[in-house]
Amino acid sequence: MKRSLILFLVLLFSVYSCSKSKSNNNSTALLALAVLSSAGSTCTSSTSTGSTITINSATLDSGSGCVTGVTTCMDSALPAWIKNNFKCATGYVSGTNYVFKSKNLPNTKSSYYGSSSTLYEARTTTGTNPNSTSSQSLVYTIPSSATKGTGTDSTQGGLVSIGITVNGLAIFNNAAAPPDTLSVEALTFDNFQGHPQNSGVYHHHAAVPKVCDGASSTSNTGACANSTLIGIILDGYALYGQKCDKGTSSTSDDFTPTDLDSLHGHTAVTTHFPTATYHYHYANDPTATIYTLMGSYFYGTKGSVSN
Repeated sequence: MKRSLILFLVLLFSVYSCSKSKSNNNSTALLALAVLSSAGSTCTSSTSTGSTITINSATLDSGSGCVTGVTTCMDSALPAWIKNNFKCATGYVSGTNYVFKSKNLPNTKSSYYGSSSTLYEARTTTGTNPNSTSSQSLVYTIPSSATKGTGTDSTQGGLVSIGITVNGLAIFNNAAAPPDTLSVEALTFDNFQGHPQNSGVYHHHAAVPKVCDGASSTSNTGACANSTLIGIILDGYALYGQKCDKGTSSTSDDFTPTDLDSLHGHTAVTTHFPTATYHYHYANDPTATIYTLMGSYFYGTKGSVSN
């Protein structure tokens, strides 16, 4: 009994430490609950991502912070920066890879749930997108030891997704369907800066304000103006908001990096990586002509993704 209590307190402290007060994220408590419920779990390829979700009747679970019926299971073998931060998905280690499975349902209200859904919320943008969000079966196989690649492997190569956010959603690249630039397509983003493509895959090209700011945001440049961990890219490198944290828990020394390469990345310490490690940032992108999560190429050797 005493050992269980000690383990509980250690885990609670680690959740608190990882959550920090860097973003104004009101879902920190929900994340802690989700992590506590899955801590010490054994998640494998046979672990379910949850029950069948009917979009029109979808609701949010106040305990997990995810769509009701979606499973959060982060295997105990995963590194702390993943198992203490990711939810609304299943994650585990398989050989030399991390594997994530996701139903890819936004844990926010959205116009793309449809007007009959309890999660419907009219958007403030003016673009036209006839698509609706639908449940998916995304499986990401991501190298557990990220390795520098050529820097010429395109993120625009027809992949189902190029990464996964900490709340289990697909990350897309910095391109739009020709002849539009992403700045035009951004007019179809919902109030949480996401939208679905024609097969219902909801995704983020730009900010993830639910994660970074704990609220909706219609400002492309103002969202994620902090050092919050946003997700992991298909090559195994972490993705952060606009700022770096110098590896400290204080927000007073956070800074906007001026040394980002054309891939939106640089090598520096963070609270998750005390040894200087390459990572990406949400940043202005010349191809998109707006701020985006990724540039046109992967820094590292990418894994695979299916749906």
